[in-house]
Amino acid sequence: MLISAGRRRASHGFATIEVLVAVIVILMVGSIAVLSFGGTDRRAVALEASETAVFLQETRLRALELGRPIEIVVTAQDGFIDAGGRQHYFARGMTVSPQQAALILQPTGQSNGLRLEFSKGSHTAALTLDWLTGRVDIR
Repeated sequence: MLISAGRRRASHGFATIEVLVAVIVILMVGSIAVLSFGGTDRRAVALEASETAVFLQETRLRALELGRPIEIVVTAQDGFIDAGGRQHYFARGMTVSPQQAALILQPTGQSNGLRLEFSKGSHTAALTLDWLTGRVDIR
């Protein structure tokens, strides 16, 4: 079957339109993907606060199990918290304040108390270690 020269030229223009539609679809999918990744800072802050809370709860249980106090030292500028020789490293790019803090966690849970604020981008979370009970809360 022979195709006329006029139809061949028309089909070339149609391929260009197909390419343009494909590019538009790719751009739309890409923009949706970029917008969905905008929540990663929020998730990163929440995850870091949760991981640090678990680390502090494990430290309290270890103090109770050993029957002796454990010193907790926060060194945010170096990116970690130390509790009796065990460390928890903060996620890269995470801002933690205060930059330095130290306290003694008793086996009963009593301490001087601690409040850490985690931030990345415009998202923040606060973690508190109750001075009397050793309970860890995230807000």
